[in-house]
Amino acid sequence: MQDGGVISTQEQGDLGQRRQVSVLFADMVGYTSIVSKLDEEQALEFVRLVYDTLSGAVSQHGGTVRDFAGDSIMALFGIPDALEDPAERACRAADAIHHAFHASAQKIEARFGVRPQMRVGISSGTVLMAAVQGADGPATAVGSTVNMASRIENLAPSGGTLICDKTRSLVEWVSELRFAGEHQLKGLAAPQKLWQLQSVRAGASRFDASVARGLSTYVGRDSELTQLADALAQARNGVAVVDLVAEPGLGKTRLVFEFLNRLPRDQIDVLTGYCFADRQQVPFLPILEIVRTAFRIKDQDNPTRIAYKIETGLKAWECFSQQNLGLLMNLLGLTPPPDALDGLDGVLIGLRTRELLPELLKARCAKQPVILFIEDSHWIDSASEELLQGIVNRSDLTNLLLIQTHRPEYTPAWRDDDKVRTIALKPLVTEDFANLARNRLGVTTLPVGLDRQLAERAGGNPLFGEEILTYLLEQGSLRVDAAEAHLDIDMAQADLPASMLNLLTARVDRLSTEDRDLLQAAAVIGRRFDPGLLSQLAKDPAETGDALQRLQAQDVLYRDENSSDYVFKHVLLRDAVYQSLVATRRAGLHLEVAECLVQRNANRLQEVAEMLAYHYGQTDQTDKAFRYTAMAGDKSLGVYSLDEANNYYTAAYALYESDPDCASKTEFAAFLASFALCSNISLRVKTIIDLAGSVRPILEQVGDSSHHALFLHHYVSCLVCNGKYREAHWVQQDLTAMAERLGDPASRAYAMVNELSVSIYFSPISNAEFEAKARVIEAELEKIDDAYIQNFYLATIGWNELTRGRVARAHATADKMIALGKKTNDPRALGYGTAMKALIAMVADDHEKALAIAEEAHKASKVEFERAIAEAARVSAMVPTETPGAIEIIEAHIDNCNEHGWTLFTMGPATMLGVAYALKGRIADGLRQIERAVQKRTDEGTKVSADWARLFLCEMYLAILTGEGGASAGVFLRNFRSILWVLFFGERKLVAMLDEVRSNPQFDEKGHYIARCDMILGLLYKARKKKQLAVQHLSKARVIVETAGQSPMLSRIDTALAELA
Repeated sequence: MQDGGVISTQEQGDLGQRRQVSVLFADMVGYTSIVSKLDEEQALEFVRLVYDTLSGAVSQHGGTVRDFAGDSIMALFGIPDALEDPAERACRAADAIHHAFHASAQKIEARFGVRPQMRVGISSGTVLMAAVQGADGPATAVGSTVNMASRIENLAPSGGTLICDKTRSLVEWVSELRFAGEHQLKGLAAPQKLWQLQSVRAGASRFDASVARGLSTYVGRDSELTQLADALAQARNGVAVVDLVAEPGLGKTRLVFEFLNRLPRDQIDVLTGYCFADRQQVPFLPILEIVRTAFRIKDQDNPTRIAYKIETGLKAWECFSQQNLGLLMNLLGLTPPPDALDGLDGVLIGLRTRELLPELLKARCAKQPVILFIEDSHWIDSASEELLQGIVNRSDLTNLLLIQTHRPEYTPAWRDDDKVRTIALKPLVTEDFANLARNRLGVTTLPVGLDRQLAERAGGNPLFGEEILTYLLEQGSLRVDAAEAHLDIDMAQADLPASMLNLLTARVDRLSTEDRDLLQAAAVIGRRFDPGLLSQLAKDPAETGDALQRLQAQDVLYRDENSSDYVFKHVLLRDAVYQSLVATRRAGLHLEVAECLVQRNANRLQEVAEMLAYHYGQTDQTDKAFRYTAMAGDKSLGVYSLDEANNYYTAAYALYESDPDCASKTEFAAFLASFALCSNISLRVKTIIDLAGSVRPILEQVGDSSHHALFLHHYVSCLVCNGKYREAHWVQQDLTAMAERLGDPASRAYAMVNELSVSIYFSPISNAEFEAKARVIEAELEKIDDAYIQNFYLATIGWNELTRGRVARAHATADKMIALGKKTNDPRALGYGTAMKALIAMVADDHEKALAIAEEAHKASKVEFERAIAEAARVSAMVPTETPGAIEIIEAHIDNCNEHGWTLFTMGPATMLGVAYALKGRIADGLRQIERAVQKRTDEGTKVSADWARLFLCEMYLAILTGEGGASAGVFLRNFRSILWVLFFGERKLVAMLDEVRSNPQFDEKGHYIARCDMILGLLYKARKKKQLAVQHLSKARVIVETAGQSPMLSRIDTALAELA
């Protein structure tokens, strides 16, 4: 039997459409047994009664019956007519079905001798609207949603209704639900959360969700609510930020909850991200939650379904590309589509992701106002914090309100921005607690002294106040009779625990053993937890739903209105429960959680790597703890979250140190390659240098391998950065030999680029040999797709040109890097190429230009190495431009570099510090500073750096010998001995230093440094009235310098030649 006849014209036009619908299956319990006892006429009458009752309930709530089989129906809500609220209507119809059979039970029993009961199943989702019974047949639904409803109905209890998790999300705010466990439904790969519908509230509004959460009436925060409303209005014209700060328990989250509940949620997009104490090392943790919400991704979605949802969402926001799809899949810890991220290494993937996320937010804000709510940001990870900082700084965003809650000990980087308003929650006053108590107790008059006792004992903390009321009611010292409250003040004062922790602990202790055990298991999962996961830890999984209901009723937990998760009422409560666990039980529960997570995420372990690392890390399973901690590090590195990656790698190494059997030698080598890469590109050079002595013997046992070679490559780079050039040379020789034995293009390219890089600083090779090796490297690079080593190679080529003094060729290489950076949108090439331009300008004495370019490079650089190069150029250029505070800035730079082991980035600044001292009249200090720089570079074995410093020392000698600068009498007297020494012995010393510089085989005889030697000599001879020698040296210098174009250095030479003429 079916409802509906010939298909209407309207339905014909709608066929083939996809519709959001809810499907209801209802079936009578024991139908076959019932009708077997009836004669034919009675059976027909009974069937008609059943049909009329079922169809009446369905049609009353806007549904359509599409199949009837005597005792069961399939009803559709949303076909043929689209509905705004199909899930709510289906649930109300289910409620009506049970109510109808219950109300007429006596009448039916009197007529037929039975009391029939129905079981109902409801699922919601997208279906295809089709006419499966021919062109004139009624429109019906086709798709997995229909099959799921049927499967769910089979599991429903007699007289009850089960709904799917999708339906739950749509009716959360109008219904009372009980978690009914996870079930494996036929035809579906992942277990499905099911919920028992207990009732549907009449006339419910979204504000009723606060009642469902067990929240008390809100008091004492009218001013703060007004400020939030003002901030939302301000956001219409840009980005507004509310920094909501308070101690735990003062109601930060509750304030935001109440504010959001007062808004028209269909007109405002609310995106919420959570931070947790035990997951601070998870990069983009709150952002991941926001991405999942924005794309409607569910826990049970498989990777194919997730990719479809992301693609659909990106297209809706006009942001789709295969790369963007790949970036978001990678961010979620899933495998990107083939070729989606070709040509991108971890650095570029991370940087592209950081560019994409704000653009997605911008697209969303273009459609309607967006509230971005970050809860507990005192536990935020550095990647999310950096992303939020960028969002706050953007000037092209409108319709965005960022709300973050945190404790006072955390200071956001954007706190002083004009867009930010800080709301510091103050403790409630006595009158607020009086209102709280009156509303909680349902009375108009309070016992004398109760409000004062609450305010004093709670310390103005509303959470503590609510807990005190609960405790007094449960203990019997506070009771309500006939709408009148009575307080035994002596009993209350004697029994009340002294602290919040004691109060919460006492509360938990009063739970039944079963509920307390379940709550402790939940606390191990975290403040927010999946009931499906919790049910796997329970002694009796079938009782989990009832236990959760009891804990909700006791105001310990509430259900998150935006997901199927349950949440501890407050983090302090979760902490109290967690801390009550003895060590052995705690470790056992962590192990159970970890094993359940592995089982539930068997094909997507990387997605939950951080959680597995945390839980296994609390157990004695060091092998699994190491594996997933290293995986979490790799995942963080894959999105360029270097702080988090380094923390995970450090933790993994500590596990290996404590138990070397936790990983095989091969696994450990692979881990070390990743750890070394992360340390190198994040400039944590001392980490790998300190590590190398311990791990290299282990790597020797591994023998030749690509991972071993990669570790050596990054180790060499760290040694160079640390100024240990000799050690770098020795390790480099080992790497070169290994790469030749391995023979693969990647190992050879990595080794040879290192070889060229080291040769710039120590044991230099001839120009011909350098260029021959460069040609071999380029051939190897053609065989691999590796942005990191390609950039490293170009930087090495450019640095070599500048080191040899070939300024024009250095310019060309810098231009090539900048062009590559723009073409590939790679800030490494762009940043390094721009920084090199600044260094070139310094070499040519164009200091104003050098400072401007260095500032530009610093802004363009997104990666630590390029940023450090740009900073070194920037602080160096501040000296000759006499930037205010230059000495203090350059001293701080050198101290910072020394602290981090970045000797490489002090070479230029250490010399320029001496120049800065001299420019401030501290000539003796300046000479000593540069002499120390020369000696330090010599001791390090890098003659090229020592000779650069010698040239600056020569310039200072020249200035003193020629009287350039016109020092005052005071300056002369303060530096008398140094100046006198230079005047008597400086000329001979200057010439000797220039001879030393000229002897450097790295300096091209037609390069800039040789030209500077000639220029200094020419200017010296000019001052000594040796015109012929002066013209000879100045002319030689000019021939070289003019090849690089106009510069202050060329102007200086021309001026001198003109004066000599």
